[in-house]
Amino acid sequence: MSLYLDTNIFYHAYCPLEDSLIIDWLFSQLHPEFQAITSEWCLIEMFRALKKQTNLGTINEKDAQITLDYFLSDVGEMIKTNLLKFVPVTNALLVASREPIFKRNLYAADALHATTALKSHVKCFITFDSDFKSDLGKIPIINLSSHSFKAEINKISNK
Repeated sequence: MSLYLDTNIFYHAYCPLEDSLIIDWLFSQLHPEFQAITSEWCLIEMFRALKKQTNLGTINEKDAQITLDYFLSDVGEMIKTNLLKFVPVTNALLVASREPIFKRNLYAADALHATTALKSHVKCFITFDSDFKSDLGKIPIINLSSHSFKAEINKISNK
């Protein structure tokens, strides 16, 4: 059983401007039988998100680079311990992303994440993005801004 993590989950976990307590709890729920999945596109999105913060002057370049080093190290460890799986960006996923882009007017990255989640047969899609408007069929979208997110995740993980 697995859940899908939108890139903003990692951003909230690692960006020095965000409070990571919610994400710390979420990550503590993961185990090899309840693993997280995300697209490897998440990596480049994290690079861009931290660079954007340096462009805005909210964090300096050195801190952004250190943050990204910690992020890469931690996700590498999560992969090694079978808590996280990166799904490769394939031509098939890119082509399949066409439909949600045209059907729901999604941004390219959101369409790729939605398509990857659907093709990965996850139990839920976790995000902070209140504008995420994709239809994932039977896959519930859980927004960590919701007060009930812990109960929703516990229900899915059968706790």
